[in-house]
Amino acid sequence: MSEDEYNLDYIIEKSFEEAIEYFNKNGIKVEGLKLIILESPELLIQKYGKDRINENIGGRYDSGTIYIIKSHIKNFADKVSKSMNESSIGNLFTISRNEVLWPVYKNDNDIEKAIAKADAESILIHEIGHRIVGNGEWKASVFEFLVYFYKNELYKYPEVYKIMERNTKRCEKFIQEKNQAFYLPYSLGFCFANDIIYAHENILNKNKESPKLNIKDTIEKFKHFSEEDGTKITKMVNKLLKDYVNIKSTLNIKANMLSCILEKLPNIMDNVNS
Repeated sequence: MSEDEYNLDYIIEKSFEEAIEYFNKNGIKVEGLKLIILESPELLIQKYGKDRINENIGGRYDSGTIYIIKSHIKNFADKVSKSMNESSIGNLFTISRNEVLWPVYKNDNDIEKAIAKADAESILIHEIGHRIVGNGEWKASVFEFLVYFYKNELYKYPEVYKIMERNTKRCEKFIQEKNQAFYLPYSLGFCFANDIIYAHENILNKNKESPKLNIKDTIEKFKHFSEEDGTKITKMVNKLLKDYVNIKSTLNIKANMLSCILEKLPNIMDNVNS
């Protein structure tokens, strides 16, 4: 599907409006933001220079203005929709952003449009995040994943936690990364958000109809972290959660084995007594 078959400008503008509405609804103050949609990053490169603007950039925040690059979203949606080995779990499928799995709700069969919307929304949230939590890609990335998850009420889908468990294993790779790849702060931010959401909503929350985590309070806490502190706490939380997931998996295997034995118990006893 080409961009002509879905209105990307509308998707971006609508996602921006919905994000602002979500922040206001949750007591997160965002005022005076301006959205500018650009066809390509050329104007940003001319304004800021090639040393500050990557040609693959999706968005940028500067002095109250959110710049969104249409070509990035279009290319991402086109590439992912054509190359993805669709990993569907129930009503969700996944896309990889900085090598972390993002759950996307499949509300119709228009996969490319769903990918474009998810990408546009996440970029917008990330750039708005710089307005709220300040500079630093780890903080903005935590903000991005958290807001995307709760805004779309993904905590209501039991299958989402299978995706998040897969992320805990992926995140171990970034935590052990020796080379400071450009995407590392983004990936670690996504990982931290993934892990604290899983802990709050899958372990602590017995009622999936409403979220356990208070997003406003959580944002207030982590926005004061330094990037270095963020990396340290990401490592600590991921290790604990990975251990929990492994133990849970082992217990599930044992439970299944026990269930099989109990089902076959009459036959086993007959063989013993014969």
